[in-house]
Amino acid sequence: DDRLDAESPAMGKEILTARRGERTRGITDILHAEITSVTKLTIGRALAAITIALLFTGSAFAHGERAQQANLRMRTVNWYDMQIAPANAAVGDEVIISGRLRPSRYWPEHIPGVGGRVFLNVGTSGPNFIRKASNIDGISMVQSTSLELGRDYSFEITLVARNPGRFHIHPILSVEGAGTMVGPGRWVEIGGASSDFVNEVETMFGRKVNLETFNLGVIGVWHGIWFLIGGAWLFYWLRKRPLLIARSRAVAAAEEAGRSADEILTPQDRRVAIAFVVVTFVVVAAGYQWAESRHPVTTPLRTAKVIVPKKTEPESRVGVILNEAKYRIPGRSFQMLLTVENRLDTPVRISEFSTANLRFINPAVQSIDPVDSHDLVAAEGLRVEGGTIAPGATQTVKVYAEDALWETQRLTQMINDPDSVIAGLLFFQGDNGAREIVEVGGSMLPVFN
Repeated sequence: DDRLDAESPAMGKEILTARRGERTRGITDILHAEITSVTKLTIGRALAAITIALLFTGSAFAHGERAQQANLRMRTVNWYDMQIAPANAAVGDEVIISGRLRPSRYWPEHIPGVGGRVFLNVGTSGPNFIRKASNIDGISMVQSTSLELGRDYSFEITLVARNPGRFHIHPILSVEGAGTMVGPGRWVEIGGASSDFVNEVETMFGRKVNLETFNLGVIGVWHGIWFLIGGAWLFYWLRKRPLLIARSRAVAAAEEAGRSADEILTPQDRRVAIAFVVVTFVVVAAGYQWAESRHPVTTPLRTAKVIVPKKTEPESRVGVILNEAKYRIPGRSFQMLLTVENRLDTPVRISEFSTANLRFINPAVQSIDPVDSHDLVAAEGLRVEGGTIAPGATQTVKVYAEDALWETQRLTQMINDPDSVIAGLLFFQGDNGAREIVEVGGSMLPVFN
Protein backbone atom coordinates (compact mmCIF):
# COMPACT_ATOMS: atom_id res chain seq x y z
CA ASP A 1 0.00 0.00 0.00
CA ASP A 2 2.88 2.44 0.81
CA ARG A 3 4.58 1.63 -2.51
CA LEU A 4 1.39 2.42 -4.44
CA ASP A 5 1.00 5.72 -2.57
CA ALA A 6 4.62 6.68 -3.43
CA GLU A 7 4.33 5.84 -7.15
CA SER A 8 0.96 7.41 -7.77
CA PRO A 9 -0.80 9.09 -4.86
CA ALA A 10 -4.14 9.32 -6.65
CA MET A 11 -4.04 5.72 -7.92
CA GLY A 12 -2.87 4.46 -4.54
CA LYS A 13 -5.75 6.12 -2.70
CA GLU A 14 -8.30 4.72 -5.17
CA ILE A 15 -6.93 1.19 -4.82
CA LEU A 16 -6.75 1.46 -1.02
CA THR A 17 -10.31 2.71 -0.86
CA ALA A 18 -11.46 -0.14 -3.10
CA ARG A 19 -9.62 -2.76 -1.02
CA ARG A 20 -10.99 -1.42 2.26
CA GLY A 21 -14.49 -1.38 0.78
CA GLU A 22 -14.04 -4.98 -0.30
CA ARG A 23 -12.84 -5.95 3.19
CA THR A 24 -15.80 -4.14 4.80
CA ARG A 25 -18.24 -5.77 2.42
CA GLY A 26 -16.58 -9.13 3.07
CA ILE A 27 -16.99 -8.79 6.83
CA THR A 28 -20.56 -7.62 6.40
CA ASP A 29 -21.33 -10.54 4.09
CA ILE A 30 -19.79 -12.99 6.55
CA LEU A 31 -21.77 -11.52 9.47
CA HIS A 32 -24.94 -11.55 7.40
CA ALA A 33 -24.31 -15.19 6.45
CA GLU A 34 -23.66 -16.12 10.09
CA ILE A 35 -26.81 -14.38 11.24
CA THR A 36 -28.87 -15.98 8.46
CA SER A 37 -27.46 -19.43 9.32
CA VAL A 38 -28.12 -19.02 13.06
CA THR A 39 -31.61 -17.67 12.37
CA LYS A 40 -32.49 -20.58 10.07
CA LEU A 41 -31.11 -23.08 12.61
CA THR A 42 -33.04 -21.47 15.46
CA ILE A 43 -36.28 -21.35 13.47
CA GLY A 44 -35.79 -24.97 12.40
CA ARG A 45 -35.28 -26.12 15.99
CA ALA A 46 -38.26 -24.12 17.19
CA LEU A 47 -40.52 -25.62 14.52
CA ALA A 48 -39.29 -29.11 15.37
CA ALA A 49 -39.95 -28.56 19.08
CA ILE A 50 -43.45 -27.25 18.40
CA THR A 51 -44.21 -30.22 16.13
CA ILE A 52 -43.05 -32.72 18.75
CA ALA A 53 -45.06 -30.94 21.44
CA LEU A 54 -48.22 -30.98 19.36
CA LEU A 55 -47.87 -34.61 18.31
CA PHE A 56 -46.69 -36.29 21.49
CA THR A 57 -47.72 -34.14 24.43
CA GLY A 58 -50.87 -35.11 26.27
CA SER A 59 -53.18 -32.99 28.38
CA ALA A 60 -51.84 -31.63 31.69
CA PHE A 61 -54.23 -32.04 34.60
CA ALA A 62 -52.04 -31.43 37.66
CA HIS A 63 -51.23 -28.03 39.09
CA GLY A 64 -47.56 -28.40 39.97
CA GLU A 65 -47.95 -29.27 43.63
CA ARG A 66 -45.57 -32.22 43.27
CA ALA A 67 -42.92 -29.86 41.90
CA GLN A 68 -42.91 -27.87 45.14
CA GLN A 69 -40.26 -28.66 47.72
CA ALA A 70 -41.23 -31.25 50.30
CA ASN A 71 -40.65 -28.96 53.28
CA LEU A 72 -42.76 -26.26 51.61
CA ARG A 73 -45.69 -28.63 51.31
CA MET A 74 -45.31 -30.22 54.75
CA ARG A 75 -44.68 -27.06 56.75
CA THR A 76 -46.89 -24.35 55.28
CA VAL A 77 -50.66 -24.95 55.09
CA ASN A 78 -52.49 -27.98 56.50
CA TRP A 79 -55.81 -28.59 54.72
CA TYR A 80 -58.42 -30.94 56.19
CA ASP A 81 -62.15 -31.75 56.23
CA MET A 82 -62.18 -30.96 52.52
CA GLN A 83 -65.42 -31.19 50.58
CA ILE A 84 -65.93 -30.39 46.88
CA ALA A 85 -69.53 -30.96 45.85
CA PRO A 86 -71.32 -31.90 43.78
CA ALA A 87 -68.97 -34.18 41.86
CA ASN A 88 -71.37 -34.08 38.90
CA ALA A 89 -73.02 -30.85 37.80
CA ALA A 90 -74.19 -28.99 34.71
CA VAL A 91 -73.05 -25.73 33.15
CA GLY A 92 -74.51 -22.89 35.24
CA ASP A 93 -74.66 -24.99 38.45
CA GLU A 94 -72.79 -24.08 41.61
CA VAL A 95 -69.84 -26.12 42.85
CA ILE A 96 -68.86 -25.49 46.47
CA ILE A 97 -65.39 -26.04 47.93
CA SER A 98 -65.32 -26.07 51.72
CA GLY A 99 -63.06 -27.23 54.49
CA ARG A 100 -60.59 -26.04 57.07
CA LEU A 101 -56.99 -24.88 56.94
CA ARG A 102 -54.31 -24.42 59.56
CA PRO A 103 -51.08 -22.52 58.77
CA SER A 104 -48.29 -24.57 60.27
CA ARG A 105 -46.50 -23.47 63.43
CA TYR A 106 -43.37 -24.91 61.78
CA TRP A 107 -43.51 -22.50 58.83
CA PRO A 108 -39.99 -22.24 57.29
CA GLU A 109 -38.20 -19.11 58.49
CA HIS A 110 -36.79 -18.29 55.06
CA ILE A 111 -40.26 -18.13 53.46
CA PRO A 112 -42.61 -15.14 53.97
CA GLY A 113 -45.52 -16.19 56.15
CA VAL A 114 -49.26 -15.71 56.24
CA GLY A 115 -48.95 -12.69 58.52
CA GLY A 116 -48.37 -10.50 55.47
CA ARG A 117 -50.95 -10.85 52.71
CA VAL A 118 -52.74 -13.99 51.57
CA PHE A 119 -55.51 -14.56 49.04
CA LEU A 120 -57.89 -17.51 48.92
CA ASN A 121 -58.38 -18.70 45.37
CA VAL A 122 -59.03 -21.72 43.16
CA GLY A 123 -56.69 -23.71 40.93
CA THR A 124 -58.16 -25.43 37.88
CA SER A 125 -57.35 -25.95 34.22
CA GLY A 126 -58.38 -22.76 32.47
CA PRO A 127 -61.37 -20.42 32.81
CA ASN A 128 -63.91 -23.18 33.20
CA PHE A 129 -65.51 -21.74 36.34
CA ILE A 130 -66.27 -18.31 37.70
CA ARG A 131 -65.83 -17.56 41.39
CA LYS A 132 -69.13 -16.31 42.75
CA ALA A 133 -68.15 -15.92 46.40
CA SER A 134 -65.53 -16.94 48.95
CA ASN A 135 -65.07 -16.50 52.68
CA ILE A 136 -62.79 -17.36 55.58
CA ASP A 137 -64.59 -17.78 58.90
CA GLY A 138 -67.64 -16.24 57.24
CA ILE A 139 -65.82 -13.05 56.18
CA SER A 140 -65.89 -12.27 52.46
CA MET A 141 -62.55 -12.83 50.73
CA VAL A 142 -63.02 -10.60 47.70
CA GLN A 143 -59.70 -9.06 48.73
CA SER A 144 -56.58 -10.30 50.48
CA THR A 145 -56.18 -10.77 54.22
CA SER A 146 -53.66 -12.02 56.78
CA LEU A 147 -53.76 -15.09 58.99
CA GLU A 148 -51.93 -16.45 62.03
CA LEU A 149 -49.76 -19.51 62.37
CA GLY A 150 -51.20 -22.43 64.29
CA ARG A 151 -54.81 -21.22 64.07
CA ASP A 152 -57.76 -23.06 62.51
CA TYR A 153 -59.83 -21.34 59.82
CA SER A 154 -62.92 -22.55 58.01
CA PHE A 155 -63.32 -21.53 54.38
CA GLU A 156 -65.83 -21.82 51.57
CA ILE A 157 -65.58 -21.00 47.87
CA THR A 158 -68.64 -20.93 45.59
CA LEU A 159 -67.98 -21.53 41.90
CA VAL A 160 -70.30 -21.56 38.90
CA ALA A 161 -69.53 -24.03 36.10
CA ARG A 162 -68.80 -22.25 32.82
CA ASN A 163 -67.76 -25.00 30.39
CA PRO A 164 -68.51 -28.73 30.11
CA GLY A 165 -65.77 -31.27 30.77
CA ARG A 166 -63.86 -33.07 33.51
CA PHE A 167 -61.83 -30.73 35.69
CA HIS A 168 -59.48 -31.11 38.64
CA ILE A 169 -60.15 -28.41 41.25
CA HIS A 170 -57.94 -27.29 44.14
CA PRO A 171 -58.35 -24.61 46.76
CA ILE A 172 -55.17 -22.54 46.85
CA LEU A 173 -53.77 -19.95 49.24
CA SER A 174 -51.56 -17.37 47.54
CA VAL A 175 -48.99 -15.98 49.99
CA GLU A 176 -47.30 -12.70 49.12
CA GLY A 177 -43.58 -13.26 48.56
CA ALA A 178 -43.86 -17.05 48.93
CA GLY A 179 -46.14 -18.18 46.10
CA THR A 180 -49.13 -20.49 45.97
CA MET A 181 -49.89 -23.20 48.52
CA VAL A 182 -52.03 -25.83 46.80
CA GLY A 183 -54.69 -27.75 48.68
CA PRO A 184 -56.16 -31.21 47.98
CA GLY A 185 -57.84 -31.62 44.59
CA ARG A 186 -60.94 -33.39 43.36
CA TRP A 187 -62.31 -34.29 39.92
CA VAL A 188 -65.60 -32.68 38.91
CA GLU A 189 -67.68 -33.66 35.88
CA ILE A 190 -69.57 -30.81 34.22
CA GLY A 191 -72.27 -31.60 31.65
CA GLY A 192 -74.29 -29.46 29.28
CA ALA A 193 -73.02 -26.94 26.74
CA SER A 194 -71.04 -23.72 27.01
CA SER A 195 -73.95 -21.87 25.41
CA ASP A 196 -76.03 -22.68 28.52
CA PHE A 197 -73.86 -20.42 30.66
CA VAL A 198 -75.25 -17.00 31.56
CA ASN A 199 -73.13 -14.47 33.42
CA GLU A 200 -75.34 -11.41 33.67
CA VAL A 201 -75.14 -8.69 36.32
CA GLU A 202 -76.99 -5.44 36.98
CA THR A 203 -75.06 -2.20 37.49
CA MET A 204 -75.90 0.43 40.12
CA PHE A 205 -77.82 2.32 37.45
CA GLY A 206 -80.03 -0.64 36.58
CA ARG A 207 -78.21 -1.59 33.39
CA LYS A 208 -77.95 -5.33 32.74
CA VAL A 209 -74.57 -6.45 31.43
CA ASN A 210 -73.47 -9.82 30.07
CA LEU A 211 -69.93 -10.17 31.45
CA GLU A 212 -69.12 -12.85 28.88
CA THR A 213 -69.40 -10.44 25.95
CA PHE A 214 -69.24 -6.98 27.53
CA ASN A 215 -66.98 -4.64 25.54
CA LEU A 216 -65.36 -7.47 23.57
CA GLY A 217 -65.41 -5.29 20.45
CA VAL A 218 -63.65 -2.45 22.28
CA ILE A 219 -61.04 -4.87 23.63
CA GLY A 220 -60.41 -6.16 20.11
CA VAL A 221 -59.99 -2.63 18.75
CA TRP A 222 -57.46 -1.69 21.44
CA HIS A 223 -55.49 -4.88 20.88
CA GLY A 224 -55.44 -4.07 17.17
CA ILE A 225 -54.20 -0.52 17.78
CA TRP A 226 -51.32 -1.57 20.00
CA PHE A 227 -50.36 -4.48 17.76
CA LEU A 228 -50.29 -2.07 14.84
CA ILE A 229 -48.06 0.42 16.68
CA GLY A 230 -45.80 -2.32 18.00
CA GLY A 231 -45.58 -4.00 14.61
CA ALA A 232 -44.67 -0.73 12.90
CA TRP A 233 -41.92 -0.12 15.47
CA LEU A 234 -40.47 -3.60 14.96
CA PHE A 235 -40.71 -3.31 11.17
CA TYR A 236 -38.76 -0.07 11.16
CA TRP A 237 -35.86 -1.51 13.15
CA LEU A 238 -35.86 -5.03 11.73
CA ARG A 239 -35.52 -3.77 8.16
CA LYS A 240 -32.11 -2.31 9.06
CA ARG A 241 -29.07 -4.43 8.18
CA PRO A 242 -27.01 -5.84 9.65
CA LEU A 243 -28.80 -6.78 12.86
CA LEU A 244 -27.88 -8.09 16.29
CA ILE A 245 -24.24 -9.20 16.26
CA ALA A 246 -22.85 -6.46 13.99
CA ARG A 247 -24.76 -3.69 15.77
CA SER A 248 -23.73 -5.10 19.14
CA ARG A 249 -20.10 -5.02 18.07
CA ALA A 250 -20.50 -1.46 16.81
CA VAL A 251 -21.92 -0.40 20.18
CA ALA A 252 -19.10 -2.18 22.03
CA ALA A 253 -16.46 -0.59 19.79
CA ALA A 254 -17.90 2.89 20.33
CA GLU A 255 -17.95 2.40 24.10
CA GLU A 256 -14.38 1.08 24.14
CA ALA A 257 -13.26 4.15 22.17
CA GLY A 258 -14.91 6.41 24.73
CA ARG A 259 -17.64 7.53 22.36
CA SER A 260 -21.39 7.40 22.83
CA ALA A 261 -23.10 4.26 21.52
CA ASP A 262 -25.88 6.50 20.20
CA GLU A 263 -23.58 7.40 17.29
CA ILE A 264 -24.99 4.44 15.37
CA LEU A 265 -28.40 6.15 15.38
CA THR A 266 -29.15 8.34 12.39
CA PRO A 267 -31.14 11.60 12.49
CA GLN A 268 -33.98 9.72 10.81
CA ASP A 269 -33.95 7.13 13.60
CA ARG A 270 -34.38 9.89 16.17
CA ARG A 271 -37.22 11.54 14.25
CA VAL A 272 -39.03 8.20 13.92
CA ALA A 273 -38.63 7.46 17.65
CA ILE A 274 -40.02 10.90 18.57
CA ALA A 275 -42.96 10.33 16.24
CA PHE A 276 -43.76 6.99 17.90
CA VAL A 277 -43.63 8.58 21.37
CA VAL A 278 -45.98 11.37 20.29
CA VAL A 279 -48.42 8.94 18.66
CA THR A 280 -48.42 6.72 21.77
CA PHE A 281 -49.21 9.62 24.11
CA VAL A 282 -51.93 10.90 21.76
CA VAL A 283 -53.57 7.45 21.59
CA VAL A 284 -53.46 7.05 25.39
CA ALA A 285 -54.92 10.52 25.99
CA ALA A 286 -57.64 10.04 23.37
CA GLY A 287 -58.52 6.64 24.80
CA TYR A 288 -58.78 8.08 28.30
CA GLN A 289 -61.09 10.87 27.18
CA TRP A 290 -63.24 8.45 25.20
CA ALA A 291 -63.59 6.09 28.20
CA GLU A 292 -64.44 8.98 30.55
CA SER A 293 -67.18 10.21 28.23
CA ARG A 294 -68.65 6.74 27.78
CA HIS A 295 -68.39 5.64 31.44
CA PRO A 296 -68.42 8.80 33.59
CA VAL A 297 -69.06 6.92 36.86
CA THR A 298 -66.62 4.15 37.73
CA THR A 299 -65.46 2.33 40.86
CA PRO A 300 -61.74 1.69 41.30
CA LEU A 301 -60.42 -1.75 42.10
CA ARG A 302 -60.21 -2.21 45.85
CA THR A 303 -56.81 -2.91 47.38
CA ALA A 304 -57.55 -2.74 51.12
CA LYS A 305 -56.87 -5.77 53.30
CA VAL A 306 -59.82 -7.61 54.83
CA ILE A 307 -59.39 -8.10 58.57
CA VAL A 308 -60.03 -11.56 59.98
CA PRO A 309 -60.49 -11.32 63.76
CA LYS A 310 -57.63 -12.63 65.88
CA LYS A 311 -58.08 -16.15 67.16
CA THR A 312 -56.74 -18.03 70.14
CA GLU A 313 -54.63 -21.08 69.47
CA PRO A 314 -56.75 -24.27 69.48
CA GLU A 315 -56.82 -25.77 72.94
CA SER A 316 -55.70 -29.36 72.69
CA ARG A 317 -56.85 -31.87 75.23
CA VAL A 318 -54.26 -34.31 73.95
CA GLY A 319 -50.61 -33.43 74.44
CA VAL A 320 -48.05 -34.81 71.99
CA ILE A 321 -44.25 -34.65 72.08
CA LEU A 322 -42.29 -35.82 69.06
CA ASN A 323 -39.31 -37.71 70.45
CA GLU A 324 -37.96 -39.05 67.18
CA ALA A 325 -38.81 -39.01 63.48
CA LYS A 326 -37.22 -41.22 60.83
CA TYR A 327 -37.80 -41.93 57.18
CA ARG A 328 -36.66 -45.38 56.07
CA ILE A 329 -35.90 -45.00 52.37
CA PRO A 330 -35.96 -48.66 51.21
CA GLY A 331 -39.39 -49.33 52.70
CA ARG A 332 -40.85 -45.87 52.08
CA SER A 333 -41.76 -45.83 55.74
CA PHE A 334 -42.07 -42.70 57.87
CA GLN A 335 -41.76 -43.44 61.59
CA MET A 336 -42.49 -41.29 64.63
CA LEU A 337 -41.87 -42.02 68.28
CA LEU A 338 -44.35 -39.98 70.34
CA THR A 339 -45.17 -39.31 73.95
CA VAL A 340 -48.94 -38.84 74.19
CA GLU A 341 -50.85 -37.43 77.17
CA ASN A 342 -54.62 -37.94 77.16
CA ARG A 343 -56.39 -35.17 79.09
CA LEU A 344 -59.86 -36.31 77.99
CA ASP A 345 -62.27 -38.42 80.01
CA THR A 346 -62.45 -41.01 77.24
CA PRO A 347 -59.84 -43.33 75.70
CA VAL A 348 -58.36 -42.05 72.42
CA ARG A 349 -56.59 -43.65 69.49
CA ILE A 350 -54.66 -42.18 66.55
CA SER A 351 -56.91 -42.37 63.52
CA GLU A 352 -55.02 -40.36 60.88
CA PHE A 353 -51.79 -38.58 60.04
CA SER A 354 -52.03 -35.80 57.43
CA THR A 355 -49.14 -33.96 55.78
CA ALA A 356 -48.59 -32.27 52.41
CA ASN A 357 -52.20 -33.16 51.39
CA LEU A 358 -51.48 -36.88 52.00
CA ARG A 359 -53.77 -38.71 54.40
CA PHE A 360 -52.55 -41.89 56.10
CA ILE A 361 -55.52 -43.70 57.64
CA ASN A 362 -55.44 -46.17 60.54
CA PRO A 363 -57.85 -48.92 59.37
CA ALA A 364 -58.21 -50.18 62.93
CA VAL A 365 -59.96 -46.93 63.89
CA GLN A 366 -61.74 -45.67 60.77
CA SER A 367 -62.40 -46.58 57.17
CA ILE A 368 -61.85 -43.93 54.50
CA ASP A 369 -61.48 -44.66 50.80
CA PRO A 370 -60.18 -42.31 48.09
CA VAL A 371 -62.93 -40.26 46.47
CA ASP A 372 -61.31 -40.51 43.02
CA SER A 373 -58.09 -41.61 41.34
CA HIS A 374 -56.22 -38.47 42.45
CA ASP A 375 -57.44 -38.38 46.05
CA LEU A 376 -54.26 -38.76 48.10
CA VAL A 377 -55.60 -41.18 50.69
CA ALA A 378 -53.65 -44.21 51.92
CA ALA A 379 -56.63 -46.16 53.29
CA GLU A 380 -54.38 -48.61 55.18
CA GLY A 381 -51.25 -46.48 55.36
CA LEU A 382 -51.09 -45.86 59.12
CA ARG A 383 -49.94 -48.38 61.67
CA VAL A 384 -49.79 -47.57 65.37
CA GLU A 385 -47.92 -49.45 68.10
CA GLY A 386 -49.02 -48.49 71.58
CA GLY A 387 -52.73 -48.95 71.21
CA THR A 388 -55.34 -46.97 73.07
CA ILE A 389 -54.35 -44.15 75.43
CA ALA A 390 -56.51 -44.29 78.53
CA PRO A 391 -58.01 -41.14 80.13
CA GLY A 392 -55.37 -39.27 82.11
CA ALA A 393 -52.60 -41.60 80.90
CA THR A 394 -49.28 -40.69 79.33
CA GLN A 395 -47.60 -43.30 77.20
CA THR A 396 -45.17 -43.83 74.33
CA VAL A 397 -46.65 -44.53 70.92
CA LYS A 398 -44.87 -45.51 67.73
CA VAL A 399 -46.50 -44.48 64.46
CA TYR A 400 -45.69 -45.82 60.98
CA ALA A 401 -46.94 -43.99 57.87
CA GLU A 402 -46.14 -46.37 55.02
CA ASP A 403 -47.25 -46.05 51.41
CA ALA A 404 -45.94 -45.52 47.89
CA LEU A 405 -47.42 -42.02 48.02
CA TRP A 406 -44.21 -40.84 49.66
CA GLU A 407 -42.43 -41.70 46.43
CA THR A 408 -45.06 -40.85 43.84
CA GLN A 409 -45.73 -37.45 45.42
CA ARG A 410 -41.97 -36.74 45.60
CA LEU A 411 -41.95 -36.23 49.34
CA THR A 412 -38.84 -38.36 49.67
CA GLN A 413 -37.00 -35.15 48.75
CA MET A 414 -37.38 -34.15 52.40
CA ILE A 415 -34.16 -36.06 53.09
CA ASN A 416 -32.35 -33.43 51.00
CA ASP A 417 -33.66 -30.44 52.93
CA PRO A 418 -30.91 -28.59 54.82
CA ASP A 419 -32.93 -28.34 58.06
CA SER A 420 -34.69 -31.74 57.69
CA VAL A 421 -37.75 -30.57 59.63
CA ILE A 422 -41.11 -32.22 59.05
CA ALA A 423 -44.62 -31.36 60.24
CA GLY A 424 -48.16 -32.66 59.99
CA LEU A 425 -51.48 -33.14 61.76
CA LEU A 426 -52.30 -36.08 64.02
CA PHE A 427 -55.99 -36.92 64.42
CA PHE A 428 -57.12 -38.59 67.65
CA GLN A 429 -60.51 -40.21 67.97
CA GLY A 430 -62.22 -40.92 71.26
CA ASP A 431 -64.50 -43.81 72.05
CA ASN A 432 -67.31 -41.29 72.54
CA GLY A 433 -66.78 -39.80 69.04
CA ALA A 434 -64.67 -36.84 70.18
CA ARG A 435 -61.93 -35.70 67.80
CA GLU A 436 -58.71 -33.92 68.66
CA ILE A 437 -56.27 -32.49 66.10
CA VAL A 438 -52.66 -31.88 67.13
CA GLU A 439 -49.85 -30.58 64.95
CA VAL A 440 -46.52 -32.31 65.41
CA GLY A 441 -43.18 -31.35 63.95
CA GLY A 442 -39.45 -31.62 64.43
CA SER A 443 -36.23 -32.91 62.98
CA MET A 444 -36.25 -36.00 60.77
CA LEU A 445 -33.43 -38.50 60.33
CA PRO A 446 -33.17 -40.49 57.06
CA VAL A 447 -32.41 -44.21 57.31
CA PHE A 448 -30.79 -45.88 54.29
CA ASN A 449 -31.04 -49.55 55.28
